[in-house]
Amino acid sequence: MAIRKRNRVTSEFSLSAMTDIIFMLLIFFILTSTVSPEPILKIVLPKGVQSDHLAVEPIIISLNAQGEYAVNNNKVTIESLPFELESVLKNNLTAPVSIHADKSVMYEKVMELVSIANKKGAKVVLALDKEPSK
Repeated sequence: MAIRKRNRVTSEFSLSAMTDIIFMLLIFFILTSTVSPEPILKIVLPKGVQSDHLAVEPIIISLNAQGEYAVNNNKVTIESLPFELESVLKNNLTAPVSIHADKSVMYEKVMELVSIANKKGAKVVLALDKEPSK
Protein backbone atom coordinates (compact mmCIF):
# COMPACT_ATOMS: atom_id res chain seq x y z
CA MET A 1 0.00 0.00 0.00
CA ALA A 2 1.37 3.34 -1.07
CA ILE A 3 1.38 6.17 1.37
CA ARG A 4 -0.08 9.27 -0.11
CA LYS A 5 0.83 12.68 1.08
CA ARG A 6 -2.08 14.89 1.49
CA ASN A 7 -1.27 18.32 0.16
CA ARG A 8 -4.26 20.40 0.59
CA VAL A 9 -4.35 23.97 -0.50
CA THR A 10 -6.13 26.02 2.10
CA SER A 11 -8.24 28.97 1.14
CA GLU A 12 -7.64 30.76 4.43
CA PHE A 13 -5.72 34.02 4.58
CA SER A 14 -4.04 35.24 7.71
CA LEU A 15 -4.67 38.94 8.35
CA SER A 16 -2.32 39.19 11.31
CA ALA A 17 0.64 40.34 9.16
CA MET A 18 -1.48 42.95 7.42
CA THR A 19 -2.78 44.39 10.70
CA ASP A 20 0.80 44.68 11.95
CA ILE A 21 1.77 46.67 8.85
CA ILE A 22 -1.28 48.92 9.18
CA PHE A 23 -0.52 49.67 12.83
CA MET A 24 3.13 50.41 12.00
CA LEU A 25 2.05 52.84 9.26
CA LEU A 26 -0.45 54.46 11.60
CA ILE A 27 2.21 54.98 14.27
CA PHE A 28 4.63 56.35 11.65
CA PHE A 29 2.13 58.92 10.35
CA ILE A 30 1.09 59.99 13.85
CA LEU A 31 4.70 60.56 14.90
CA THR A 32 5.72 62.43 11.74
CA SER A 33 2.66 64.67 11.79
CA THR A 34 3.27 65.82 15.36
CA VAL A 35 7.02 66.26 14.91
CA SER A 36 6.87 68.24 11.67
CA PRO A 37 8.26 71.75 12.17
CA GLU A 38 6.33 74.93 11.52
CA PRO A 39 6.74 76.48 8.09
CA ILE A 40 10.12 78.06 7.56
CA LEU A 41 8.79 81.07 5.69
CA LYS A 42 6.33 83.09 7.71
CA ILE A 43 4.39 85.51 5.56
CA VAL A 44 2.93 88.65 7.05
CA LEU A 45 0.08 89.87 4.87
CA PRO A 46 -0.83 93.55 4.88
CA LYS A 47 -4.08 94.62 6.46
CA GLY A 48 -6.67 96.28 4.27
CA VAL A 49 -7.62 99.84 4.99
CA GLN A 50 -10.91 101.51 4.38
CA SER A 51 -10.90 104.94 2.91
CA ASP A 52 -13.75 107.39 2.96
CA HIS A 53 -12.58 109.31 -0.08
CA LEU A 54 -13.04 108.30 -3.69
CA ALA A 55 -10.18 107.14 -5.88
CA VAL A 56 -7.98 109.97 -7.12
CA GLU A 57 -8.04 110.62 -10.85
CA PRO A 58 -4.64 110.08 -12.45
CA ILE A 59 -2.69 112.87 -14.09
CA ILE A 60 -2.30 111.94 -17.75
CA ILE A 61 0.84 112.81 -19.68
CA SER A 62 0.49 111.95 -23.35
CA LEU A 63 2.93 111.89 -26.24
CA ASN A 64 1.59 111.42 -29.75
CA ALA A 65 3.32 110.24 -32.93
CA GLN A 66 4.10 113.85 -33.98
CA GLY A 67 6.09 114.42 -30.76
CA GLU A 68 3.50 116.68 -29.10
CA TYR A 69 3.27 116.54 -25.32
CA ALA A 70 0.14 117.13 -23.23
CA VAL A 71 -0.63 117.18 -19.51
CA ASN A 72 -4.32 116.42 -18.85
CA ASN A 73 -5.10 117.28 -22.51
CA ASN A 74 -3.31 120.67 -22.24
CA LYS A 75 -0.58 120.85 -24.88
CA VAL A 76 2.86 121.76 -23.51
CA THR A 77 6.43 121.76 -24.76
CA ILE A 78 9.07 119.41 -23.40
CA GLU A 79 10.77 122.38 -21.70
CA SER A 80 7.62 123.47 -19.85
CA LEU A 81 6.48 119.92 -19.04
CA PRO A 82 8.23 119.69 -15.63
CA PHE A 83 6.73 123.00 -14.48
CA GLU A 84 3.25 122.09 -15.69
CA LEU A 85 3.48 118.68 -14.02
CA GLU A 86 4.64 120.28 -10.78
CA SER A 87 1.72 122.72 -10.77
CA VAL A 88 -0.78 119.90 -11.38
CA LEU A 89 0.83 117.75 -8.68
CA LYS A 90 0.47 120.58 -6.14
CA ASN A 91 -3.31 120.22 -6.37
CA ASN A 92 -3.27 116.38 -6.25
CA LEU A 93 -0.35 115.16 -4.16
CA THR A 94 -1.45 111.50 -4.14
CA ALA A 95 -2.53 111.29 -7.77
CA PRO A 96 -0.62 108.79 -9.91
CA VAL A 97 0.88 109.96 -13.19
CA SER A 98 -0.24 107.88 -16.17
CA ILE A 99 1.97 108.10 -19.25
CA HIS A 100 0.30 107.45 -22.60
CA ALA A 101 2.54 107.28 -25.67
CA ASP A 102 1.98 106.32 -29.28
CA LYS A 103 3.48 103.02 -30.46
CA SER A 104 5.75 104.80 -32.93
CA VAL A 105 7.38 106.97 -30.24
CA MET A 106 10.94 106.04 -29.36
CA TYR A 107 11.43 104.29 -26.04
CA GLU A 108 13.93 106.93 -24.85
CA LYS A 109 11.28 109.66 -25.04
CA VAL A 110 8.89 107.63 -22.87
CA MET A 111 11.64 106.97 -20.34
CA GLU A 112 12.43 110.69 -20.33
CA LEU A 113 8.80 111.32 -19.28
CA VAL A 114 9.13 108.69 -16.54
CA SER A 115 12.32 110.36 -15.32
CA ILE A 116 10.69 113.80 -15.21
CA ALA A 117 7.72 112.46 -13.23
CA ASN A 118 10.03 110.58 -10.82
CA LYS A 119 12.02 113.74 -10.15
CA LYS A 120 8.78 115.48 -9.18
CA GLY A 121 8.02 112.68 -6.69
CA ALA A 122 5.07 111.22 -8.56
CA LYS A 123 3.99 107.58 -8.71
CA VAL A 124 4.33 106.66 -12.40
CA VAL A 125 2.14 104.22 -14.32
CA LEU A 126 2.75 103.36 -17.95
CA ALA A 127 -0.51 102.99 -19.87
CA LEU A 128 -0.79 100.46 -22.67
CA ASP A 129 -3.43 100.42 -25.35
CA LYS A 130 -4.99 97.08 -26.21
CA GLU A 131 -4.62 95.73 -29.71
CA PRO A 132 -7.79 96.20 -31.74
CA SER A 133 -9.79 92.99 -31.98
CA LYS A 134 -9.91 91.45 -35.43
